[in-house]
Amino acid sequence: MRQALQFQLFRALLFVLAIMAAAPAHAQLRALQNPSFEANDPAGPGAPNFEILPIASVTGWNSTTGEIELWDSNFNGVPAYQGNVFAEMNANTNGTLFQNICLINGEPFGWTFAHRARSGGPATQTARFQVANSSGTVIQTLATQSSTTANQVWNVNTGSATYSGTSGMQRVQFTTTDTGSFGNFLDAIQLSLRPFVQISAASSTGAESVPSASMATLLVTGSTTSAINVIVNITGGSATRGTDYTTPGNAATFTVTIPAGTYFNTPIALGISVVDDTAVEAAETITYSISAGTGYTIANTTTCGASVQTTGTYTITDNDGRVTLRKQWADATVGDRADVTLSRGTTAIGTLAATATTASALVTSTTPTPVVLGETVVLGEAFPGTNASRYVGAVACTGAADTNLADGLTIGVTETAIVCTYTNTRVPALVVTKTSSVLSDPVNTSNPKAIPGAALRYCILVTNPGTLAGSSISATDLLPAGITYSPGTARSGGTCATATTVEDDDAAGADETDPYGVAFQTGTLTASATTLAPGASFAITFDATLN
Repeated sequence: MRQALQFQLFRALLFVLAIMAAAPAHAQLRALQNPSFEANDPAGPGAPNFEILPIASVTGWNSTTGEIELWDSNFNGVPAYQGNVFAEMNANTNGTLFQNICLINGEPFGWTFAHRARSGGPATQTARFQVANSSGTVIQTLATQSSTTANQVWNVNTGSATYSGTSGMQRVQFTTTDTGSFGNFLDAIQLSLRPFVQISAASSTGAESVPSASMATLLVTGSTTSAINVIVNITGGSATRGTDYTTPGNAATFTVTIPAGTYFNTPIALGISVVDDTAVEAAETITYSISAGTGYTIANTTTCGASVQTTGTYTITDNDGRVTLRKQWADATVGDRADVTLSRGTTAIGTLAATATTASALVTSTTPTPVVLGETVVLGEAFPGTNASRYVGAVACTGAADTNLADGLTIGVTETAIVCTYTNTRVPALVVTKTSSVLSDPVNTSNPKAIPGAALRYCILVTNPGTLAGSSISATDLLPAGITYSPGTARSGGTCATATTVEDDDAAGADETDPYGVAFQTGTLTASATTLAPGASFAITFDATLN
């Protein structure tokens, strides 16, 4: 019993509170939590002290009495064996401290713990390390450790055994039959149990461009003081090892190292890495499994005794496509050339040099250009020399969801084979000439001169000397400064000499297509023809005054 009444009342109050606030047993599955009680600071900062806590306040641990007594190192002159905190099993009465751990029948079980007697308690104080079921019935006694008050030191108990009980969640406990509220210090508890390992998912899928981020992992629960190696096997699949994916050493069976540490359902990379190749392929699979080995147990990592995932399948979805470049010439001049390009940003990734071997030649790239599904590439065309002005063109891509190519070609996620064709049609090589004559001047009655006040006549002649018909032809003339157009004087015809058809100055009406048209607005005269046959010409004449 404590020496001060205040002290006894304090402990009694804590005991009542502990019973009222008792929480269900903690479950760590495979490793002790807070094994040396360091998660608490008895009575808070300041000089070394003790505190009786409700079990809900002590991480990991439970007690049959609903309370756990913790001491700071060097309180009442007793140093901790390890760290700064240790526990006393006899708080108000003798008790049992335990944690619930998932145990497997027949597995090896190792332990270490420090035990010390407390002055004022029985001359010999004994702690028993046991496995019990959820109701406290002992399944297996693993160790018995006795310490005496005559020898005030920590005694360390280390041992190992094979667990002989039923597989499942069991109490791993320390208990004593010593009566009273003094005695049986515990510290530095360690369990040696093989971690549980399983595969995280039965199936997963990822793009070829992602080496492993979407792939299943190993899951690990438990503690290990040294690295362990888990055996992984490639069991099949349609993907080719070394080409579509790699493993450590490119082996069909390899190991994944779990570093020393404490884990709870912790993911560890499986060691398989997908290769981002450029081959256009259907979806491919990798199948794999884990095998039993040294230092770990294949078991469910979150629920004791639940089914365990030992195999998995990963599906690689291809991210590769191809774009075939084509050039379709129409009425081309044999020997003319154009370069069609496909670019990623400013870098050309595919080029087709297309020379017109015939007037209607179709030129196709011999090697399609690899592209990545989902990316946006840029199509372009360039003509050397003056060829650009001789052709009109349009581009279209078959099999492409993106029809607005002005901002680039976006490769759809299922478009592995796209054909993009530039069609270029040669336009007629028209010749435009402009001539003028002086009709009269204010001074000379004959042989008039181009002096201020002179009346001038202009003729704009458009000729098609080539072999291609022209359509929707328009010629624009900007009147120079100092020239004033004479309204209503525009005439049209086949030549300058035969341009007698009267044209009005606006751009509307039937006269605009009969077959020539004229419009004048703000110093600009526009002449137009609906068609112009090879060898034909049309002329527009109009009068003006020289200012």
